[in-house]
Amino acid sequence: MILRGPDVHPGVNYVVRGDNRRIRINERSRLINAGFRCHNPECDQETTQRFDLNAVLPAPNFLPGLVVNRYEKKEGDMVEYTYSVNEDATIANLKGEDANGHPLPEDDPRAIMHHRWKWELANPDEPFPEHLEVYCPHCGSPDNEWGERTRVEDRLSTVDLNGNPKPGLVVERHLIDSDVAIFNRQPSLHRMSMMVHEVRVVQGHTFRFNLAVCTPYNADFDGDEMNLHVIQSEEARAEAKILMRVQENILTPRYGGAVIGGIHDHISGFYLLSRPETKISKRHGLEILGSINYDGPLPDTYTEDGVEYFRGEDLVGVVLPDDIHLRFRSRSNDDVVVKAGQVSGTLDKRAIGAEDGRLLDAIVQTQGSTYGAEFLDNFTRLSIAACTSLGFTTGIDDEDLPQEILDKIESNNMEHRQLVRDELEKYGKDGRKYEPRPGRTPLETLEENIMVILDQGKQISGDHAKDFLNIRGSTNAAVSMAISGARGSMDNLTMMAGSIGQAKVRGARLERGYQDRVLPHFRRGGLGATEKGFISSSFKRGLEPTEFFMLSVSGRESLVDTAVRTSKSGYMQRRLINAMDDLKVHSDGQLSVRNTADRIIQFSYGEDGIDPSRAVHGSPFNVDVIVDTALGTDGPVKNLMEDVVLDGGIERDELSGSEAYFAETEMEGGDD
Repeated sequence: MILRGPDVHPGVNYVVRGDNRRIRINERSRLINAGFRCHNPECDQETTQRFDLNAVLPAPNFLPGLVVNRYEKKEGDMVEYTYSVNEDATIANLKGEDANGHPLPEDDPRAIMHHRWKWELANPDEPFPEHLEVYCPHCGSPDNEWGERTRVEDRLSTVDLNGNPKPGLVVERHLIDSDVAIFNRQPSLHRMSMMVHEVRVVQGHTFRFNLAVCTPYNADFDGDEMNLHVIQSEEARAEAKILMRVQENILTPRYGGAVIGGIHDHISGFYLLSRPETKISKRHGLEILGSINYDGPLPDTYTEDGVEYFRGEDLVGVVLPDDIHLRFRSRSNDDVVVKAGQVSGTLDKRAIGAEDGRLLDAIVQTQGSTYGAEFLDNFTRLSIAACTSLGFTTGIDDEDLPQEILDKIESNNMEHRQLVRDELEKYGKDGRKYEPRPGRTPLETLEENIMVILDQGKQISGDHAKDFLNIRGSTNAAVSMAISGARGSMDNLTMMAGSIGQAKVRGARLERGYQDRVLPHFRRGGLGATEKGFISSSFKRGLEPTEFFMLSVSGRESLVDTAVRTSKSGYMQRRLINAMDDLKVHSDGQLSVRNTADRIIQFSYGEDGIDPSRAVHGSPFNVDVIVDTALGTDGPVKNLMEDVVLDGGIERDELSGSEAYFAETEMEGGDD
């Protein structure tokens, strides 16, 4: 291999030769330093036939196409000659051009280097033709004692004249595509804070990576800084690929679930596709499939009003493996069954979301990390294409409520403000006749009762907003995001559209501020709803100045609490790590945990011997899936009564398939 610089070998920056000569390769030096060395032992500066060349490039080194300018300096009768390289003319020769930029013919000796390089690229394993052979201008490359012409060596070649690699040659280069590097975001709180990524060199000065990997790094794109550690040795690269690649860390060792998964639009797109009523025109469906370079058999098409369409769930089935059998309950509270590459039910965050995706967990656990990474790539691309094709955007009008609903919310807020005033009248001036709760003063009891009243008021206002927004759920992008778990919640939407409710500090109404009142806008000693931070307005309508201040007081508590909690938990983690850094799981029959003194700390790791990273959310395996696969059943029992609290206080929508079956049997049979 002949190294010719960044335009031929991407990333190459320096070549350190076997004789420790370091050559930097750039646009100019890759041409100037691409010279030759003559192997004639008698070729040196004393025997050279070209004093001009020897003055700028001492024998036995030479460069075909080198242009030397001679300068005369007269002092009396003496004439002194000096020589220098004409760099512009030399580079033009090495580029195969004349002074005007026109190409030189192939047999022109000035352009021999240019045509040698072209031949080298086109015919890497063939010898040079006769007209492209290079000879030493210092000695003429005479024949040796065996009648062979003295050879010359390319100074930048990584092999010697016999084709063997030169010992000690080190190539220092920039990163190029497919290199591996360790990526890290601090604070490094768990193993997945440092993972190995493959490099892709792009324009710009920022790090970029797949959105699905944001969750383990806890990264977003609002100015986060990350570290890139470039691995130097082949051994370290191989070890890092095996242990630290992103696809090897999809499942977290904490609970065995997928910590890398869909977020935001990934979830929204899959949710839109998997809804039973989703119909996608054939043209848009082919565009969506094209986003994942799908080349398999097309899903079945259907016709309605003369228009061909795909069902959304059939497009989802394209990226699902054929040999997976899974059932679970989605966030929308419908039964989801995945079987033989087909899906029924709505796929949302509980299916493919990071830290919550049942389907993603099952695929990685059963198919392996490589297939899991491929599935991640495919479903994220498919989801983004679905959002683009179907049209998915949100705006402030998604929080619009009709005047009728707004009137209901305002009426409800007024009613509960009046209930607070009624409660204050019961309390009186000193609360002597007010019945306190056990262990509470009358004033503490009053505050608790007022909090209950105002929380009920917020709940009712929120229900009014939710009822209307849910009616528009199929066409309202904000509601779709909240229901699917892509972003936000219905409570967020009700605060945007309906009413914010009580601002709290340490779980109670606002107390501190001015003397006997929170703000000077209110009378002293006032205990009413508005005076203590009840916010009737919504974010969409806008807050009154006093409401804005009180909400900011409540928000300040969250900021301070976050900062305090971070430092406390960080120090706690450090102490735990230092306390347990000498513990090890031994490969005895019980998988006991021991320290360096061989003392047993646990007879069996975790008391059950289960590796959490290989478990199914704490269990060794999913019994329901195994039973379904063995019996050929299709998942949970249908048409079970909703919202029925069974014996033991377990709600129906919290039951798994087998629990639901036994619950139904008990309800039907009764107590015999």
